[in-house]
Amino acid sequence: MTTLAIDIGGTKLAAALIDKNLRISQRRELPTPASKTPDALREALKALVEPLRAEARQVAIASTGIIQEGMLLALNPHNLGGLLHFPLVQTLETIAGLPTLAVNDAQAAAWAEYHALPDDIRDMVFITVSTGVGGGVVCDGKLLTGKGGL
Repeated sequence: MTTLAIDIGGTKLAAALIDKNLRISQRRELPTPASKTPDALREALKALVEPLRAEARQVAIASTGIIQEGMLLALNPHNLGGLLHFPLVQTLETIAGLPTLAVNDAQAAAWAEYHALPDDIRDMVFITVSTGVGGGVVCDGKLLTGKGGL
């Protein structure tokens, strides 16, 4: 099954088609819209995804900010300010016409790094410093997410 993986960051939007063997077959990148308005992000995501969506069967999004019940709660005005309560999952489901899930980018990175570790390791903390600072915690083999999406 091919997944359309999308990374939403403060400076760039990236997308890739990834097959079941975790190989990237195509990749695209655009700058994050300077205006950081819902319409600008929606149009940029459409331009990013449109050339790739026909080959995908599902969409997975890793985004800066808090992801709560499919909504992007971008609180940092320097990253994606102006996008408080942006319907991220619904927007991508409409654009791509595919089942979609979204998680915080640092949590996604923590989960990916955890799966690269030996099987006997059950706990880890991942911290990232990029346009913003974030992290993820895996405890007893489970990615921890709080009630508010973090």
